[in-house]
Amino acid sequence: MSEPLLTLSYTLTTADALAYEALPREMIGWRKWLLLIWLAVAGGLVAFLPAEWVGPEWGWRFWLFALILVGIAYGLAAAVMTLATHRRARRRIPAPMVVTLEQWGDHLAVTTAERQLFIAYETIADVAIGKSHVFVTAPPEALIVPLTAFADRDEITAFGEDIDRLSHQSVP
Repeated sequence: MSEPLLTLSYTLTTADALAYEALPREMIGWRKWLLLIWLAVAGGLVAFLPAEWVGPEWGWRFWLFALILVGIAYGLAAAVMTLATHRRARRRIPAPMVVTLEQWGDHLAVTTAERQLFIAYETIADVAIGKSHVFVTAPPEALIVPLTAFADRDEITAFGEDIDRLSHQSVP
């Protein structure tokens, strides 16, 4: 086979990387424990507030202060995690880049100005089809294909489903 099955050319921006980084993921490891400890400490701070503020133990003011402190802690944690997501997106794609993607019978070939990458179908861990992107994860790499690379939404969906099917067929 000397010709690719499909050739796409598109430009990726930090907004595309942000769409990938913002995908819903399970919080695991140290991040999960840090958030839980952060919220527990915020709730435990109620014990150190003056009794005049909190009122009787387990009273309505006690619970109000506990909820307010946990809410503030959660808001701060969410802000920090959002900033971290934006930072990861800027690191992934610091400036707009032109990408050429070729779909071959046994792999995807990705070419940018900086490098060329080959992703064999059997190395693909996940294919996520979003509203405006297809995300192909082949650790440690992530391929982001925006809707602008296709004529319409049906084409991007068909592409994502095809890559997902090929990746599942390649795994023994």
